[in-house]
Amino acid sequence: MLEILNTEMPSIFTLPLAQVFLLFIIFSFVGWISEVFYVGVFHEHKFVNRGMLHGPICPVYGFGGLVIFCQPLFILDSWIFSFIGSMILCSAVEYLASYVLEKTLHTTWWDYSHYKFHLNGRICLLNSTLFGLMGMAGAKILRPILYWLLCLLNQRQTELVSVGLALVLLIDLITTINRLVNFRTVMARIKDFGEELKVRFAEETWFNGESFETMFASVRLHAEETKDKVSVALVEKMDHLAEHRQKYINTFIAKFPTMKSKLHSDSLEYAKLKFKVAVAEKKSRIKEKLAR
Repeated sequence: MLEILNTEMPSIFTLPLAQVFLLFIIFSFVGWISEVFYVGVFHEHKFVNRGMLHGPICPVYGFGGLVIFCQPLFILDSWIFSFIGSMILCSAVEYLASYVLEKTLHTTWWDYSHYKFHLNGRICLLNSTLFGLMGMAGAKILRPILYWLLCLLNQRQTELVSVGLALVLLIDLITTINRLVNFRTVMARIKDFGEELKVRFAEETWFNGESFETMFASVRLHAEETKDKVSVALVEKMDHLAEHRQKYINTFIAKFPTMKSKLHSDSLEYAKLKFKVAVAEKKSRIKEKLAR
């Protein structure tokens, strides 16, 4: 092992594209593990499949790892320089990823505004420091091990593995895009439904239009008390939306609890509230079963 660690490492720019892609997958997987343990296990005390994709990878870490390895060798070979360089570059990658996702999907997927030292809620000093430590460890300890592992495969094997993983990643991306489309569609339907209720019942004394939650609750109560056909039909529509919300939205809320939407802020807040209720009910059922 000491021989591997002391071996002179090549620049990432000299590696074949297939090996670079494998490094990207490895970094993405290591990042996913870090997210699962740091956020899911240590903070939320439960397993959460972090990351937007189905598979156990976080691509933003993959890009961050490649950016780190693109630094000059004299930086990668220095503990302090690799820490500072990794801290700056990975923070830049995370900031850019947050900005692009927000502008393209009109949704803020993570928010660090509750931390003392942050920049527009997109990055924070704590995470940047952790990125620096991970990058330093990757540059000084993991880099020679990774290159050694890559050399265990010949060119043909490396290309076959890379193509196979690329196909799996492509399928995952397509599936995730489909889920995102469904997510936005359901958010829009909840928003439109709320507007429909306001237009229809705004003048009614029993109707509470303060929020989506109060609107839906007042319509449900009115339907139960009066058995009005219109209100009953609207309640059925509400329940139908709930089923779709459960399928397409709760997964994203579980992964990104601080997410915000500019286009559908009220819809998302309502979905978050219902998600918390569903989680609390599930925990209650589990406790009841254990108590028997």
